[in-house]
Amino acid sequence: MSINADRHDESNPRASDVRSDDGADSSLAAARLLEMTARETDQWRADAKSEAAEIVRAARDEAERLVTAAREEAERTTNDARVEAYRVRQETTDSRRRQDEEIAQLQATATEHREQLRRHLTDMLGRIDATPGDSGQ
Repeated sequence: MSINADRHDESNPRASDVRSDDGADSSLAAARLLEMTARETDQWRADAKSEAAEIVRAARDEAERLVTAAREEAERTTNDARVEAYRVRQETTDSRRRQDEEIAQLQATATEHREQLRRHLTDMLGRIDATPGDSGQ
């Protein structure tokens, strides 16, 4: 006979009591173990959801910060470009005005020189015509 023979002997009333007590204890232990596992699983799931929500919240905050920084940088760049365009436009306008003034001055000088040359040539021709003795020769 084996050590556990009394547990498997159905004719022994004490063996059936032990068996039913062992079965109940095993069922209770298994139920407690399943309950503990379920609680731990629920806790892990809740922790994971909480952690995921925190990660999503942090990612959204970071994305918002990046979008805000990008908008500010774009605004600064746009303003800098506008200022530079205005400066270049002013510089170009000033340069064109100076060149137009210089052209007008050169045209006035050319007109003045042309008139002086005309007067000088007219004077020289008048002197040539007025010289006595050269007309007969």
